[in-house]
Amino acid sequence: MYISRLIHRTHPLALQIREKEQTGIDLTSIEIGNLTLENVTSLIAEALDMDDDTVKNLATIVHKKTSGNAFFVLMFLRSLHDEELLTYNFGIMKWTWDDDTVNAMLATENVATVLINKLKRLNTRTQNVVKVASCLGAKFSLSAVAAITDNLRTSELRRLSSIEQMPPLTEDEDDNTTSNLGSSLHELQGEGLWEVESGDADICHFGHDKIQTAAFELIPLSKRDTFRGKIGNILLEKLDDDALEANLFEVVSLLNCAMNTLSDDKEERKKLAKLNHLAGMKVSRVVMGYLL
Repeated sequence: MYISRLIHRTHPLALQIREKEQTGIDLTSIEIGNLTLENVTSLIAEALDMDDDTVKNLATIVHKKTSGNAFFVLMFLRSLHDEELLTYNFGIMKWTWDDDTVNAMLATENVATVLINKLKRLNTRTQNVVKVASCLGAKFSLSAVAAITDNLRTSELRRLSSIEQMPPLTEDEDDNTTSNLGSSLHELQGEGLWEVESGDADICHFGHDKIQTAAFELIPLSKRDTFRGKIGNILLEKLDDDALEANLFEVVSLLNCAMNTLSDDKEERKKLAKLNHLAGMKVSRVVMGYLL
């Protein structure tokens, strides 16, 4: 079966496709491709309740910048609205924008920049939640995110994952309770940044790989290993045996990221070596299961 070059071999979809093929399931792929200029024009006209001729210049600018990628088109339109370059004028009861201003803005922005700026506009708690989730993978467990945020106050999360020069938090802002996590989840879903799996309310996935990448890039490069190691240690401590077994690869991967930050404590290194051995044994069982 054909797999798009945009989906790497370790992408969850690619893994699912190979798993189905190995079990003998007949799969048919449909190559959709990007939207044409006409498609983008119709999409924007419908969204803004205008005719195609009125939005043609805007659609041309957006299509040129996004090459017709449907996700990118939506993100750029959201960004224009967030930046108040696309606004609704109640006086004339129409959406308004300036083609030259939009063109100038899009000329200096790419999808990564748009997404990072969008994430930076989220409140502090929500930014912390999305940073944590970005370290867990394209698909992740909400209970794992809750376990991490419940055990790290906002101030510590910020210290581990942000730049140093930031204003102090109020007592309310420094509270990372599960109830506050719920408001962050609502904000993220409302912004179209991630979705809850239809068959399991505890499992979420980012709306696009680039959203996960942008969220991870919010963490300064110099702090990423320490941050991931901290997350791995919290999961190792808080997950029960069954949950740890289910998330073993993710936990070990997080701990391995912080290997260079480990002290010379031999027990700590032995503990990590044992976890890697268990993960290796699990891989062997999975491979044998495919071969048998």
